[in-house]
Amino acid sequence: MPMPADTALIANQRFMPDWLKFGFLVTFIFVACWGGAIAYWRTTGGNPAAGDLLLYLFGAPACLLLVLYTGRKLITRRIAAPAVAASPAATKAIVTPPQTMSLAILAASLRLPHGASPEELASAIAGNKARADLDKELTDEDGFPIMTARSSEAVDEALQEEISEWLALNGMAELHFSDEQWRAITLASAVVAELAAQAAGQIPHQTGAQTTLKLIPQLPAEWDIAHRRAVGMWLKQMAAQYDWPADRIMLNAEEVGGTADVSPAAIFNRLAPNGVAMGAPFVAMIVACSSNIGDVTIARWAAEGSLFTSSQPHGRIPGEGAAGLLVTSQAGLADGAAIALLDGIEEAHRDSSADEAKRTDAKLLGELSEHALKRSGINAADVAMLIADTGPRASRVLELMAHVSTGLPQLDETRDVVRLGVASGTCDGVPFITALALGRHYVLEREAPVLCISNEDPVHRMVVLLHPSEAAP
Repeated sequence: MPMPADTALIANQRFMPDWLKFGFLVTFIFVACWGGAIAYWRTTGGNPAAGDLLLYLFGAPACLLLVLYTGRKLITRRIAAPAVAASPAATKAIVTPPQTMSLAILAASLRLPHGASPEELASAIAGNKARADLDKELTDEDGFPIMTARSSEAVDEALQEEISEWLALNGMAELHFSDEQWRAITLASAVVAELAAQAAGQIPHQTGAQTTLKLIPQLPAEWDIAHRRAVGMWLKQMAAQYDWPADRIMLNAEEVGGTADVSPAAIFNRLAPNGVAMGAPFVAMIVACSSNIGDVTIARWAAEGSLFTSSQPHGRIPGEGAAGLLVTSQAGLADGAAIALLDGIEEAHRDSSADEAKRTDAKLLGELSEHALKRSGINAADVAMLIADTGPRASRVLELMAHVSTGLPQLDETRDVVRLGVASGTCDGVPFITALALGRHYVLEREAPVLCISNEDPVHRMVVLLHPSEAAP
């Protein structure tokens, strides 16, 4: 089932470069001036002098270009300038938490359709290979294959049998998981195992104050409490297999209970120290997982009219994956490991859903980014990349690109802007945690700040700044 031309253009992340836009504009103006002058001379039967030729064929187009260039500069400067007084709605939308110190990202792990590590995913993105494809198993109501982002590592029958036995031994034998839940658990288990092993190898045993591992699963909101608690307990069991005593692994009840809507920004702000009391040393493992690769989700999205098809190009593409971060508030625990600092954490809600907006509005993203950069003491011109959880839906892409053109004009839209929703499909909070994991990779590679943005949700917006440790304010 071929994709519509406009959707394929967006999905391929190909945007017209600025020099080509300028070339089209110059050509249009010269052709218009020349055509008008020639038509006028033919109508009047006049014979233009040399001065007329220079004036109408060269002078007039040059003047028009100068006027357009000057006007654009003035308008851009006025838009980019900070508002004298924020509107009441904007004032209520952005609530700046107390000033905090930076968190350090020690490690990251991924299990996505196009990469089992940030380096592998970055390579796939650079080669333009990280895209959804036609699924070989799932079809729409007309029998045509649908677009999905399917992981080859989401099925492990041996692990599923091990988890089932563990559930039975812990009094949860009656708990049953759907195929999609099993796929998400399998991917999350691999991420937790990898991060726990890295943590055990990187974090030295402290004398007098032992390091605590805070396990924070980000599970799909539609999972019920029983499933969330069981998965949280299993992931804790996985981490305990890598030299982490069970009594030093903290699994907060609210993270696996009924508060599935706790955002990564809220988690980071809660973990970040306030500079007054550092507290006992800890390492936090934030792990997000989700899978929408299954007949149940496909049928539900199709019934809602939200499934991506040739007739519904603005729908959602089913995806799956797991992503995790190893974070600490005390960079000294890294024991020489390469780290990226995380701060400038901002979040807010739009006044209305992006799905219902009639025109692009990137104002909130601009305000959040401005606040994040200001809190971190970093200039917008120093940002080397922007990584977002944005998918192929036009409203989200246009919002992100409008923010880039006005707030981060130094970024090249094809090389410096990455939209992970195209690679991962729709899978809850996984794309944004992936953005942070990939952001750490690029911070270390480019030795420059990277801005991570979440705008895939209809109303919720998040901005997090990552930067090298030597750039810390």
